[in-house]
Amino acid sequence: MFWPKNTSHLSRPRLYRGLVAVGLLLSFLLALFMPQHIKEGRDWSVQYAVQNIASGNLTIDSDTFDKQNQEAIDNGGSLDWYQRIDTQRWGYIDAPGYVFFLLPFHFLHASFLGNCLLAIGMTIVIYLLLKQLKGELVACLGALLWLVSPVALAMFQRTYADTFAIASFIGIGGGLYIYYLLRREELGSKAKAVLLALAGLGIGWGVWASYANVWIAGLFISHFIYLQIRLRLIGRRSEVAWTPLWFFLGLFIPLTGLLLYQKAVFGSVFSYGFQYNTLPVSFNTIFIGQNIKQGLVAWLVGFPLLIPGLAALVWELRFNANPSQKYFSNEVLLLLGGWVTAVFVLYLTYEWTARADLFGMPFIIPARYVLPGLLPLLLLSVVWLDKISSKALVYISIPLLLWGVVFFAQSAVSYPEVPVNPQNPWRSNTESIPTLSMSGLSQCINWEGNTDV
Repeated sequence: MFWPKNTSHLSRPRLYRGLVAVGLLLSFLLALFMPQHIKEGRDWSVQYAVQNIASGNLTIDSDTFDKQNQEAIDNGGSLDWYQRIDTQRWGYIDAPGYVFFLLPFHFLHASFLGNCLLAIGMTIVIYLLLKQLKGELVACLGALLWLVSPVALAMFQRTYADTFAIASFIGIGGGLYIYYLLRREELGSKAKAVLLALAGLGIGWGVWASYANVWIAGLFISHFIYLQIRLRLIGRRSEVAWTPLWFFLGLFIPLTGLLLYQKAVFGSVFSYGFQYNTLPVSFNTIFIGQNIKQGLVAWLVGFPLLIPGLAALVWELRFNANPSQKYFSNEVLLLLGGWVTAVFVLYLTYEWTARADLFGMPFIIPARYVLPGLLPLLLLSVVWLDKISSKALVYISIPLLLWGVVFFAQSAVSYPEVPVNPQNPWRSNTESIPTLSMSGLSQCINWEGNTDV
């Protein structure tokens, strides 16, 4: 139903799909068996939120919080993302979409399967998109580059860190929406309905899992509304009559869950957790300079496709005037560019990464926040590189895959303790723990500090 009909130009499709399946399996094994020393405040907060909500407690009392927080502290963490709601209640203050997503796997005593399912979903979406655009070989390489991207693989390993899920939900939803745009002229009404419902569900769940994804969601919703108006104006009213319902139905389910959670925990559907947050997680343009200084190298380490992705976007929008040579329409290019901008520009203004002293810290500390921007960069990069030369794409992909494994190993065996900083008064001291530096895998630096934001 969704697969392109014209496959005559493709070679060895079973081999490429088999390689992707092997890549999935190897990423699962790496994440399962690589020793993991990273467990920060976010991880502990999500883990206890899953346990508490599974027990029927959306909020906990002060005695329960003190007990659980002490358990986390005894194991090197804390419940940073549980904050006091009133005199007797404490609640999980971040968007809880990933917490609710993990509940079925928690009852099965297999929470790690949650990230596995999301990894499979992202891989399928990337393969579908790149197969439609360039063929099986490019789809295979693109899927593998996603799986072994340093940041994606590092965050995939951390079951209770919600970063991988935040990127996957919005990636699956946004990717399916772009796939719908690429094929809407040839798809039947049922296929369109299913694609739009799944796209809306993914985009909506992305917001349920992270308030920051609201900018990406707003981009897709705005484009969908614009598309419906345009179709109506050119006389295709039958197409406009029913398809919007499926997209908005998909959005409605997770966004309703978010509003109900806010009503139950904070007292109003218009109240949200960040109103109770005492952590330095604001966004302001005054932090751009410091974030460029501290985070740019980490971004390049974690996202080696950043430069070719941005170059491809600029080239296609500014210099490539020949429509027959374009693999993306201008509207899709603008969506991809808006998606990248919504992530990277937002986190250039992030207070915590600007104030924390990140010198010598593992790249994963500042780079993980922008993982939701990887998918559009990946699509732009591999299509553009293959357009230059298919051999070049293959030759570049091999060292990039090795790069991903090496830096994943670095982040997995490094304990990301944030240094004590006068601007970070909320941090308590713990014993010094060695960690690997971004400047080299063999150099170790002792830092002090605890937890993350």
